[in-house]
Amino acid sequence: MPGPPPTRACLVVSLLAASEAPRAEAVRRLARSWGAVDYLSRPLAFPGDGYYAAEMGAPLTRRLLAFREPVGLDELVRVKLACRALEADLAIQGRRVVNLDPGLLTGDSLILATTKYNGHRLPLDPGNGLWQELTLWYRQGRYQALPWTYPDYAGQELGQIMSGLRRRHLWRLRQAAAQGG
Repeated sequence: MPGPPPTRACLVVSLLAASEAPRAEAVRRLARSWGAVDYLSRPLAFPGDGYYAAEMGAPLTRRLLAFREPVGLDELVRVKLACRALEADLAIQGRRVVNLDPGLLTGDSLILATTKYNGHRLPLDPGNGLWQELTLWYRQGRYQALPWTYPDYAGQELGQIMSGLRRRHLWRLRQAAAQGG
């Protein structure tokens, strides 16, 4: 039997880049808007260099960033628009140097925001070209991939990271509830 629907989520942002400097600047600026960083992964191998390499260089790595304070489920549009603006601001000669993909992690799922429409993606803010995708579903004690889940998100390493972030997020929600917040 499913529990009550979530009202708050852990804000996560994937930072894809070929160089650490623009990624570090993106982390600094994102923290100014969404508060203290709770987690920043080491650079993780990225299996899809072909799509982004011409624009961003290679080899690309992904870092996963998570913020300490839970956010409302309605924050995803605002975060994605801010990430798009930050990508443009950090761009060099019109070419992105970092790709920022935000998502909301709950006890049940990981929802990612994207600008790329596909039939399995639902409207987030279609007027601004934003879609949302259920990327991972928590079931049977772990996050599980769906047929469209990106290969690295479907992998064991990111699955373990997401599970750790889930535990911390749920602990924070329990602490806030115990303190009357």
